Amino acid sequence: MSETVAALLGLEQQLRKASDLAQLFYTLVNQTHRCVPYTQALLLVGEGLQHPQVVAVSDLPTVDYTSPYINWTERLSKAVIAQGKADQPHLIRPAELPADLAAEWRELELPDFLYWQPLWVEARDNEVAGALLLLRDTDWSEAERGIAQHLAGSAGHALFALRRHQRFKGLGAGLRQRRVWLAAALAIPVLLALPVRLSTLAPVEVVAKDPHVVAAPLDGVVKQVVAAPNQQVKLGQPLAFLEDTELASREAVARQALSVAQAELKTVQQSGFMDPKQKARLAELEAQSRLKEAELRYARQRLARSSIRADRPGVAVLDNPDEWKGRPVRVGERIMLVADPQRVEFKIMLPVKDSIALALGAEVQVFLDNDPLHARSAKLSQAGYEPKVTPDQQFAYRMIAQLSEAEAGATPPRIGLRGTAKVYGDRVSLFFYLFRRPITSLRQWLGW
Repeated sequence: MSETVAALLGLEQQLRKASDLAQLFYTLVNQTHRCVPYTQALLLVGEGLQHPQVVAVSDLPTVDYTSPYINWTERLSKAVIAQGKADQPHLIRPAELPADLAAEWRELELPDFLYWQPLWVEARDNEVAGALLLLRDTDWSEAERGIAQHLAGSAGHALFALRRHQRFKGLGAGLRQRRVWLAAALAIPVLLALPVRLSTLAPVEVVAKDPHVVAAPLDGVVKQVVAAPNQQVKLGQPLAFLEDTELASREAVARQALSVAQAELKTVQQSGFMDPKQKARLAELEAQSRLKEAELRYARQRLARSSIRADRPGVAVLDNPDEWKGRPVRVGERIMLVADPQRVEFKIMLPVKDSIALALGAEVQVFLDNDPLHARSAKLSQAGYEPKVTPDQQFAYRMIAQLSEAEAGATPPRIGLRGTAKVYGDRVSLFFYLFRRPITSLRQWLGW
């Protein structure tokens, strides 16, 4: 018995030392076991126990209110209150409960004995501030029930004291800070009316300005792309080759056909002096010879065009050259770009949901991923009116920004770099700047 008394005194000391409600709740459901053994304990709290709520469960750090167990416990407490037994300690039996609660008791496989111990506040005429539910597989003795009732008085007083202390503490802090709140109430409207520049963020990519498009000169199959990405190319340098087996065969056939036509024309020219009939064919054979010459020139031109060469110096802009091997192409299909690395611009894809009113010449700050601490200044030069679908399946407006004059002497960024662009619009109030998107979402939801 002395050990039980010592445990009870130690528990009451811990209750007095609790600095807030959370610590008090944790102590009640986890430390009471030293005085009154149980399998599990739950604590319900509510003003006058009119709307009880589970605030703590033994051996659990938080209460999961989506759990069927917690839901069943709160409905059980409402049933006890409806029976008028909330202010009296008693043993709850399944037979005394509604059929649905008794059935769930068995489904949850809970212990057979459930003890209801209300927490009284003697300073307020024994008002019930909460209830402690104890579960185990055996019944409680009279001595254990007496200990639980004594502990309930101490716990109820501690709960009442902490609630009252926190209420007065919050009221006092509010009174002391009245001037601060008054000053804030006057300052906030002034701050929200301050003009600021509206801005938005969008992905940006460095692209070539006025690049030369290297396209397929004829229908065929790509044999090899010899230019590497970002390779410096010279005028007339080979960039890619198309399959030329069929073209070479046609050139050889045209050359042989021309030889036959020229030989036949020469034979007729030599025999025309003796045979007037052969002389009459001379004009026809000359025309055929010129036709074969034209066919040979055309075949040679197509064969020469199977080798794609650079029409201007620059750098080759393409992805993986190996992906082009064996790919059929149509005449005019783009294979790569040849761009001047000193002439670049920024392609900005502004999402529709982040769009703002922009004018040509608007200021743009570009932060590239390879140098996020250094911003490049640019000016908006083009802005699309219709949104396009981006590779990540979003609608965005395509915009082009040119490097500003302040960046004229700096080294231009490399083509293909990506980053984030900050595009500036008109000046608006700070209120509109902060709440523009919430207002837009609210308007769309309400259908204004």
